[in-house]
Amino acid sequence: MQTIEELICAALRGESPHWPEESDDELISSLLERSAYHGVQALLHQCLPTEQGFGLGWPKVVTDACRNAAVGQAMWEMRHQALLTQVFARLSNSGVRPILFKGTALAYDVYPSPFLRTRGDTDFIIPSEARDKVCEALESLGFTCWLGERGEFVSNTADYSRSEPVTGSHDLDVHWRVSNSYILSKLFSYEDLRCEARPLPTLGSDVLGAGPVHALLIACMHRAGHKQCPYIVDYVVHYGGDRLIWLYDIHLLLGALTPSQYETFLELAERTGLAGICLEGIEQARACFHSVVPETVCEALAHLGPADAVSRYLNGSVMYQYYANFLAIEGAKNKRRYVMQLLFPPAAYMQQMYPQVKLNWLPWLYLRRAVIESFNRLGRTIAEN
Repeated sequence: MQTIEELICAALRGESPHWPEESDDELISSLLERSAYHGVQALLHQCLPTEQGFGLGWPKVVTDACRNAAVGQAMWEMRHQALLTQVFARLSNSGVRPILFKGTALAYDVYPSPFLRTRGDTDFIIPSEARDKVCEALESLGFTCWLGERGEFVSNTADYSRSEPVTGSHDLDVHWRVSNSYILSKLFSYEDLRCEARPLPTLGSDVLGAGPVHALLIACMHRAGHKQCPYIVDYVVHYGGDRLIWLYDIHLLLGALTPSQYETFLELAERTGLAGICLEGIEQARACFHSVVPETVCEALAHLGPADAVSRYLNGSVMYQYYANFLAIEGAKNKRRYVMQLLFPPAAYMQQMYPQVKLNWLPWLYLRRAVIESFNRLGRTIAEN
């Protein structure tokens, strides 16, 4: 029998797979659980319309769940789009032109409809000197910064959120560098992305999204980054780069690149050290969605190999990544600051991280954090072995 993932991928490829004859309630439950985890229920509804689903034996409870997910996501998207339009108009009036990347940028660029790309937040990058302007603009629109900065060597983002009565939380991840990792933050600057960015007119006349080449590199980097960086789906913490929605991003981007853009992609993959990571993401997308990629591209990426520093970093353990970031920072003084920022975040950050802790004495919060992190790391090490 097909695995759950194989069945989902076949549907997303448009192959109209029949529901397995040996199905039972456990298979139905597993498909609903896995499709929700993979963030593709709205896509399933799009690729497998209700009438066709019935003809192929797909249970009504499955097609109904996918339809409900699509409707709920469409309602959320309508409100999110309205909020984003307000945000970017306000930022434009302040002289700031952000560049969207990752989920929302792709939703409004390469997906047939934005609501098909489920996501938890909207990421955009700004010039570092514009942080105060952006903060003022977002707070004037009712957004709250819910997690403070931890220091320039371990944090390059600020998280803003606004809660709506019907559609719930709308979160913005404001970057002045593309990643919180010191090594990864150096790969693409705001100016790099601005050079190849293209308009996203649905969100406003001045709104830009990362160009397809940068978008593909970042998509491959993003999925690999979650091997060690946790992400949350339905309030459950996960690790790994296997989510189908991330691979579907790569699949759509591969289909959008022109021959000249593929050449630029290879040049940047080599320059940034992401060749091995890109090959890994492309091969997984091909396996899942039969993505069409020139063989010369895969051969070139394989020739560059997975031995580059960034690929080693992304495939390494958490401790290796800490160590690699430490080595990459220039100067003994800056190295000390990195360690202090890593071990002892500011008081405001700690109190936001642990609002439920009654004893908010700072040394106790640091100790609590260290113990929790140690047990989490130990649990992951045991699970991996």
